Amino acid sequence: MEEEKRLVYVEKDLQQFLYLGGLALGLNLRDDIINKFIIYLEMINSYQKKVNITSIKEPFDIISKHFLDSLSSLYIIDELLYDFRQGSGLKIIDVGSGAGFPGIPIKIVLPHSKMTLLEAKKNKALFLRDVINKLALADSEVLQDRSENIGKAAKYRENYHIVLSRAVAALNILCELCLPLCQINGVMITFKGSSYIEELSVSNKVIERLGGAVESINTISIPYSKHFRYLLVIRKIKSTPEDYPRKNGIPQKRPLYFE
Repeated sequence: MEEEKRLVYVEKDLQQFLYLGGLALGLNLRDDIINKFIIYLEMINSYQKKVNITSIKEPFDIISKHFLDSLSSLYIIDELLYDFRQGSGLKIIDVGSGAGFPGIPIKIVLPHSKMTLLEAKKNKALFLRDVINKLALADSEVLQDRSENIGKAAKYRENYHIVLSRAVAALNILCELCLPLCQINGVMITFKGSSYIEELSVSNKVIERLGGAVESINTISIPYSKHFRYLLVIRKIKSTPEDYPRKNGIPQKRPLYFE
């Protein structure tokens, strides 16, 4: 009985922690949405016993460093909804989704969006499918593939309104993997740390060559954290040349650089 009381107490703490963190981001998360996040958190903890799907283990840290960090982009997406039919049929792809960040948190809060989670690793792709089924996230799909492959496929190339990337890679690499998937007038949103300034200095010509233009740089204070998140919004203004993306592994081995 005492153990059951403790678990209920901890779950209530997690719910309040998430709710207050959402308020700090300007989000009033409903109870049903918070409950989905708690189920998602439980699935992460359960999978971690078998497969390492995230390096962050502690539940409150997962909420702060993964859930709330992912949701920090929502105010930008909200501003873009009017460009993309106000969310009806909004097509989003999360490149290198991993354990589902930022795609699943955004899908939970924007249920009418069409979410694609791109993940190359089989065990993580299986986890993502389980989460989608458990949370009944309609209009969601998992692609177990590499961005270099789907970026060349007619079905996916220049197909998405919003391309998200929270992957740990240099900006010039991410742009080659993400911009080919973005519709003209769509946007790429990438989550960066303070190194974005140096990355931009070597990536501006790459962004231009791939059909993009930097539209805004947004500084976000993540709740319960001393660190800032920098969200770069890159607008797709023209088609990406057919040469890009290059073959598997080449963007990482030989990152693009133009004088």
